[in-house]
Amino acid sequence: MDVVVKPEIIVTLNGRESQLIPGYDSEYVLMRSSDFNAALNDEDLSIILTIIRGSTKFTQIMNETKIPRGKLARHLRRLMKAGWIIKNGNRYLPGGRIYVVYDIHNVDSSIGIDISTTKGAFIDPIHGLVIVNGEPLHNYCAACPLRQVCVDNVKSLAHKYGIKLRGAEPSEAYVELFRELVRRDLIKKLRSGWKIVIRK
Repeated sequence: MDVVVKPEIIVTLNGRESQLIPGYDSEYVLMRSSDFNAALNDEDLSIILTIIRGSTKFTQIMNETKIPRGKLARHLRRLMKAGWIIKNGNRYLPGGRIYVVYDIHNVDSSIGIDISTTKGAFIDPIHGLVIVNGEPLHNYCAACPLRQVCVDNVKSLAHKYGIKLRGAEPSEAYVELFRELVRRDLIKKLRSGWKIVIRK
């Protein structure tokens, strides 16, 4: 599995299909920014990627990540509390398909939910995990050795989800793709009365 890790974007390129990822139509996870940031370190990210690749039992995750038992248990609890993963029997699975960061604010006597389009993540069973953490800089991908792989990957994703991309660089296209998945699908569901439960 190829992985591109930069401060503003993380892209993994699976190359093979995973059957463990929840269905695209209904599996959104809304999380606070602090919970989203829980995955933005090397150990937690390696745990999530291990689970996406199909190693879902505690011993499998421990063997693949080389994280000691007690420390791994703490990481898994934190990732479950944040919403990144769930436990189903003795297996750990992704918490959802699309992870959306929100913030709550008070306006007069109302409470509003602000949904970020610059922070979030999505998992595709073939194309891997994309984490967006802000706006990538111009020419962000120019020197990356995986640039062409990402170009092919993001084009394939856009075709799969029926989204026309304007971004010239892969990083811009990934952000655009995430935004469109949120705007087109999540917001449409919310406007049509789709019920959501936000934990915490």
